[in-house]
Amino acid sequence: MAKVTKLDAVKEEKGIKGSNNLNNDATDMVLFVRTSDEDLKGWDRQKIVEALVRETYLDADTADMISIEVEGQIKKSNIKILTAPLVRELVDAKLVEHGLERARKMHTRLGMPLYDVEQLILNQNKENANVPHGPEATNLTLAENIKKEYALLNVFSQDVGDAHMAGDIHLHDLGFIDRPYCSGQSLEYIKKYGLSLPNSLAIAKPAKHAEVLLAHMVKFAAALQTHFAGAIGWDAVNLFFAPYIVDKTDDEIKQLAQMMIFEFSQQAVARGGQAIFTDINLYWEVPKHFENVQAIGPGGEFTGKTYGDYEKTAQKLVWALFEVYKEGDGTGRPFFFPKPLVHITEKFFKTEGHEAFLELICDVATEKGNTYFVFDRGNTAKISECCRLSFKLEQSDL
Repeated sequence: MAKVTKLDAVKEEKGIKGSNNLNNDATDMVLFVRTSDEDLKGWDRQKIVEALVRETYLDADTADMISIEVEGQIKKSNIKILTAPLVRELVDAKLVEHGLERARKMHTRLGMPLYDVEQLILNQNKENANVPHGPEATNLTLAENIKKEYALLNVFSQDVGDAHMAGDIHLHDLGFIDRPYCSGQSLEYIKKYGLSLPNSLAIAKPAKHAEVLLAHMVKFAAALQTHFAGAIGWDAVNLFFAPYIVDKTDDEIKQLAQMMIFEFSQQAVARGGQAIFTDINLYWEVPKHFENVQAIGPGGEFTGKTYGDYEKTAQKLVWALFEVYKEGDGTGRPFFFPKPLVHITEKFFKTEGHEAFLELICDVATEKGNTYFVFDRGNTAKISECCRLSFKLEQSDL
């Protein structure tokens, strides 16, 4: 006696003698499906079977049974044009009905309700103050929401996901689940090798002028922002720029400082049309770990001097930067980016002019709120990019 399976029972209940009978009926129904790739295709129940086997690892018989029940439901509804999301919803409902929750979870579709998308397009996003309202911001938020769902369903365990949604813990930047957080960079790399960006149409040789080096720095930061969730931090900016500005007047150095701050403040080209989230790490003194490092100058060539020899020039640039911060933008408002992080080592208090510089950066902190103070103690070095990377210096670093 032949074994009667659950699939056979479903077929008998639906009046199906062969596996293709209902497909023939569906042809008569003139059903079409709007697919996710913006195509219009004829109905094919086998697509459900293939998707279930591929995505949820259900056996073919169970997948076939689900597809038959869904097709029967569609036939009764008199729908003439389906959408791929609706078919998936109907399949998911059947999976729930049969107690196949694990398969339902694996088969689920990520996205946002129509109402939510419309509200997002029409209204300002209040979740992130750095993201302006506009088409690029809408694209960013839509993509983030899908990645957030993916992270909670497929990366973290259900317990962790539930704790996040209940507010017991917070998983930061869930929408950037496929990116590292921050990135600490050094100008020395682009000074030495120039600029060669992925997908760029042109490669630049090492900069020979300070203004070109600044342009490389800004472009590199914008490119890095597409790969990281948080800030892009640049180490010892005034110190590494010093070999390029030794022959500049004070006014020219002030102009370069203005260019740097305005370029980073006005580059609304990063993800979501926002400004590049950038930190610049600055020093009044030349820290021990840079004192005897050979300096790289214009054209990527070593200058024959160490960075310790450029202390006075580096001080001119950092002073000019804080004069610009103190003045504010064209309307006197504070600059939000790039964030200036002033490192203070034990050498700071032994370096000539530190009292006047400390007064200047404290004035900026009081009036504009810009200054960040980073205290390096006990032979540690830090690079900051909204978070802090601290590492112990060995004797070879000093």
